[in-house]
Amino acid sequence: MSELCIIEKWAENLDEATVSRWLISEGDEVLAGDGLAEIITDKAAFEYEAETSGVVKRIYAPPRSTVPVGYVICFIGSADEEPPDDIEERNARVLEEHLQAAEEELDLDLEISIPRGGRRERRRSSDGERRVRGTPAAKRLAAEFEVSLEEVAEALDVDGVVSEDDVRAFMGRK
Repeated sequence: MSELCIIEKWAENLDEATVSRWLISEGDEVLAGDGLAEIITDKAAFEYEAETSGVVKRIYAPPRSTVPVGYVICFIGSADEEPPDDIEERNARVLEEHLQAAEEELDLDLEISIPRGGRRERRRSSDGERRVRGTPAAKRLAAEFEVSLEEVAEALDVDGVVSEDDVRAFMGRK
């Protein structure tokens, strides 16, 4: 039996989660209930557990990557089974839908490119401004302290998603 390990909507306000680190590697045999990865959301940190036994055939989300609900982070199958061919396309579609929803919610003009492998890369916009993402908790805290996520990312050299801890560290430096 195979398993697509998918980021689920574990809470009503959950839109994305961060794969903090992997506890397994491609090619490892796992049993149902084994921890696969440490997952972090705005409100909790936990281990993503395998629902089925098998071999970890492919990991789709690198460590420290933030992915939306619905994203396939890994595939577990039998020793001779290959992952479905459409997972990267599916992940690209999930990422695109997530970014479109975020743009509409925030009324932003974000530019993205989705390279092979399904991971997105941020670029500077046409006006040269750096586009920075942050967790909802980081956005709330930054607004409370009246600082921008761009300031935090630049000061702490954050290459990815700004977290609530990053904002607190930035305020500790001021």
